[in-house]
Amino acid sequence: MAKYREIPCKYYLALGQCQKGRDACHKTYCQHCAKYIPRAKVHRINKKKLYNQRERGRIKDLSL
Repeated sequence: MAKYREIPCKYYLALGQCQKGRDACHKTYCQHCAKYIPRAKVHRINKKKLYNQRERGRIKDLSL
């Protein structure tokens, strides 16, 4: 099952409710809004990059 990775806007309350008076539909409009400010700065781990770094490390260790 896919993860929902979108970070809601600081002003987004619910579907159709925005404190800034905009048409609030988080999935499309709020992400591209000029007034968009994320609620929290969340560090997302890039799992593909982490996997590739581990694999490169294993290959380098084997070649030495």
